[in-house]
Amino acid sequence: MSEEMLVSATVLEQRGILSKGTAYRMAKRGVLPSYAVGTKGRGVRFRVEEVLAALRRPAIAERASK
Repeated sequence: MSEEMLVSATVLEQRGILSKGTAYRMAKRGVLPSYAVGTKGRGVRFRVEEVLAALRRPAIAERASK
């Protein structure tokens, strides 16, 4: 398995995948897989393939939990 690079929410936005704010909100809710980086773990990074896979998942399970 090849190691895919971790990217910031800014890169996701630049690639037209989703906006920075949406990426952070979805990561905080646990909808998008994300990784804490930095010495204090405050930075958030994403793997593009994991984000795209999460966006393809149906949202039915999320609606049912509300």
